[in-house]
Amino acid sequence: MNEKLGVLLVDVPELMYFDYNYIMGVEEDGEIKFTVNETDILGEVVKVAWKCTQEEAQKYPQFRWVALEDLL
Repeated sequence: MNEKLGVLLVDVPELMYFDYNYIMGVEEDGEIKFTVNETDILGEVVKVAWKCTQEEAQKYPQFRWVALEDLL
């Protein structure tokens, strides 16, 4: 099965200074921890944001899932 991958974006327009606020995973002590990062560069989002399927993203309804192909 070949499911689409996407990223989780944080949408808080009144607080956003950058164009993109996204979730990224950071490995710490052998475990993945998640943080919010921001950028104006779409390529950075595509490269470093945490990738997940739409099904996995349903665990995080507070974020907006966007397919990678829709970002490009």
